[in-house]
Order: sequence, then C-alpha cells, then structure tokens
Amino acid sequence: MRGRLPVTVLAAAGALTAGFAAQAAASGVQAVAWAAAAGVGLTLMLRGVGLRVVGVALAALAVAGSVWAAQAGLWLAVAGFVALVVAAVGLVVWGPGWAGRAREGREAPPDLWSAMDRGDDPTDEQHVRRDGGAG
Repeated sequence: MRGRLPVTVLAAAGALTAGFAAQAAASGVQAVAWAAAAGVGLTLMLRGVGLRVVGVALAALAVAGSVWAAQAGLWLAVAGFVALVVAAVGLVVWGPGWAGRAREGREAPPDLWSAMDRGDDPTDEQHVRRDGGAG
C-alpha cells in the first residue's frame, strides 16, 4: 500500500464510513468526519511536504474522532476513523516521495518563447521554418 491511489482510497473510505455512520446516528462526530473527508480531498492537490503536514493533521483528527465515536458507542464510525489513521500514516511516511515519482519519465515542455526567437512558429503543425527576411 505504498502508492498514492490505495492510500487515498483507504482514507476516503474511512472518512466517508465515519461520516455516514455518525450522520445516521445524528451525532456531532459527523463534523469531525466531514472535516477529515475535506482533508482527504485536499491531499489530492498537494505534493511533497504538504502531504506530510496534512497527513499529520488528518491523523490527529482521526484519533480525536475515534475517541469521541467510541465514547458515543458508534463502532462503525470508530472503524472508519481507524482506517483513516492508517491511511494518514501512509501519507506521512510515503507522501513526500510521490512527488518525485510523478515527475519521472516526463520531458520538459518546449519553451515557446525561445522557439519564436529562433524563428520557429510553435503553433505550426508542419514544423516549417519561416525566415523573417523579405523575399
């Protein structure tokens, strides 16, 4: 479970399970679960150290939510929060490494301004070089 997809799916499943279980019981724990679900959504936009920071925040939120849910007797919500804690640990441990793997194998996009300086038309699909001089 080192890849981004399994960690994100586990985190989303945990947050949604906790949220729906707490909402069905009309418990205030649902606010913590929905905040955690928003945090999981945030992880989709982050890379590197940002994933580690959000992972720590999600782990703390999930631990607090699981304690609150256990006190309320919402065992399905506790299970969702536990899954979220496991996924948050994955974000903290492996998250910063995902940014480097995402960039592997990609070549840099062409610098369009440099192409125009050389006299190339970057929008020309036939790659015909046009000289700037008069005919």
